[in-house]
Amino acid sequence: MSRPAVRAAVLFLVVTGLASRLPAQTDPEFVVTVNPSIVNITQGGTASFTVHIAVNERPSFEFSLAGLPPGVVAQIPAGHAGATTIVLTALPTAATGTFNIELTAVASDFAPPRTSNGPQTQGFTLNVKPRPVTQCEYRVERARTAQELESTASNLGAQSWELVSVVLTDRNGADEWVAFFKRQKHSHE
Repeated sequence: MSRPAVRAAVLFLVVTGLASRLPAQTDPEFVVTVNPSIVNITQGGTASFTVHIAVNERPSFEFSLAGLPPGVVAQIPAGHAGATTIVLTALPTAATGTFNIELTAVASDFAPPRTSNGPQTQGFTLNVKPRPVTQCEYRVERARTAQELESTASNLGAQSWELVSVVLTDRNGADEWVAFFKRQKHSHE
């Protein structure tokens, strides 16, 4: 055997021996927290929460949510070390009540893939509240001319009244404008 071949064989054995003592690649150890731990949302509204990941490395993370009620949709971005915000949207017909949600985080984008430190989970509470019932108040105004009606509508509009309908009638041979207005009642009224 030639001298360079012997050196190559010895070098191969040394490298193989050193490599066998190295620990196998594993997923990074990381800690997942969710803030706030109780998320409140109203039907037809949105809410968000933050996922915090403490990790020594910089992998990407994939998130999933289990336990979302019907009608609640999550916008889940790609995760990373530090803070990631997830937005929840409750459709107007979303189920109401209190739900226990479980977030799962999995480290990803490793070459070669690593498997020893599996997914991490963190639970939080989701309260879906019913949409408040909107109540309106109504008002009828009468005017002798279109200009008088326009002035009245302008003044009422400044007070959040909305013009719903106008009817032109004949009252004893004279035109009369009848206007119907509405506005949302305020909770203190």
